[in-house]
Amino acid sequence: MGFSQLLRANDQADPLTTRQAQSVRQIEAAAGVLLALIEETEAFMNGGDGGGSPSLHRVDLRLALRQVCDGLEAQAREAGVTLACPPPAHGLCVMADPGQIRRILRRLVENALRHSPGGGTVRMEMSRAEDRIVIAIHDAGMILAGAGDDRPFRPLDGRDARGGTALGVASVQRLTERMGGALTMARDPGAGAVFSLSLPAAPAPGLASSRQAVVLYIEDNPANIALMRQAASGLGLTLHAATTGPEGLDLARALRPDIILLDIGLPDMDGYEVKARLDVDPLTRHVPVLALTAAVSAPDRARGRAAGFDAWLAKPLDLAALAAALNTALNTALGGPEVDADGRERA
Repeated sequence: MGFSQLLRANDQADPLTTRQAQSVRQIEAAAGVLLALIEETEAFMNGGDGGGSPSLHRVDLRLALRQVCDGLEAQAREAGVTLACPPPAHGLCVMADPGQIRRILRRLVENALRHSPGGGTVRMEMSRAEDRIVIAIHDAGMILAGAGDDRPFRPLDGRDARGGTALGVASVQRLTERMGGALTMARDPGAGAVFSLSLPAAPAPGLASSRQAVVLYIEDNPANIALMRQAASGLGLTLHAATTGPEGLDLARALRPDIILLDIGLPDMDGYEVKARLDVDPLTRHVPVLALTAAVSAPDRARGRAAGFDAWLAKPLDLAALAAALNTALNTALGGPEVDADGRERA
């Protein structure tokens, strides 16, 4: 997913051919299906609506919606329904939990699909209203004037205003509210229902330093390192990579980087042990450490906070969330205490 995001992000400077753009779409569609399976399985294991506190990051809402639509394309085609999803683009970003926002969008689009007849279109629109980003999802079902009430939002009522299964719309509303958002429904007599999702807009991104920051990435997967090198180049960062925990600790002492990106699942010495050793070394204990991991359940995040990680970034990597986390960490790094060659804090 990260590589496909890079291809789209660089599309103006290095345009894709039609065939290449189609191939990227296929990659994104396959990734969307896999990601949906992983997230729904994790949500089931954690008891339904993922009751823990959300971990808020900068999320490109258009891209998240495009990923959801790509993952549901086969289901829509079988039902004879068109998904009119806005093309992926930058600019309409929100502060949200990346996994939870994809679950919310997937439930809402699935709900619209279920209530749209063959030959119909599920239409999606996005707009900005002051400090909020609003996405409206229109289904093509018929609603009689005066029919229904606010039943989709009653937590114990599993049926919507037309008598169909609501596909967890009540739990979707709870997830939305935990992230400072709102979910409302309107009816268009003679047409269908419109679910409007509103979330806080994210501040404009951008790294805070005028100099080129130094980042150390400790990761054993060559593909992930290649992706991070391209992402770092686009963000104006100098990246050094280590493929083992001991190598990463040595490089951290030698480089004293501004930020460390640390894979939790290292084979020789896991990320928690590496973080603990960084914390007891006077040369490295002040460096912000960002975890990169596929373990993103509420207990995993809680363990990460207890271990002192400055951010907990999910794999597959979301480039907008990475840029926002790096910006926050770089601000911390530039404002932190300086140490001399022997690890003593300078006055």
